[in-house]
Amino acid sequence: MKQYAQILLTMTCFLGLGVAARAQGQRELTVTIPFDFVAAGKTLPAGKYTVSRVSEDVYGGLAISSYENRLSVIVLPTQVEGDPVDDTKVSFKQIGDEHFLNKIETANGIYSIPVALPTTVVGGVSQHQGISATGTP
Repeated sequence: MKQYAQILLTMTCFLGLGVAARAQGQRELTVTIPFDFVAAGKTLPAGKYTVSRVSEDVYGGLAISSYENRLSVIVLPTQVEGDPVDDTKVSFKQIGDEHFLNKIETANGIYSIPVALPTTVVGGVSQHQGISATGTP
């Protein structure tokens, strides 16, 4: 009987470690963005946002949510670099007066987001600047 209890305890510990590792892989990033920005073709207002993975699949998408503004979007990365970073941040491309989300760097890796430009912007704007906002996990 003692041997069964020991096996059960060992299996419970392994299960607990698996759940902890899964939770760590699903960590969220909180970032305050001081300007309106475009993500997934939608303009989002300035404010505090939470970024989290939608699934275990690294290409499964990232949810960007704002509790204060009661909205969220899902962005699909086109490239994922598996190297985690200590300095978590989101980066934007500025085209004209608009900021387009183009990269999210987290402890889980670096996600490149495609910038879908509206047809009105593609025609004549040549100003391209990179802007970043840092966050906390």
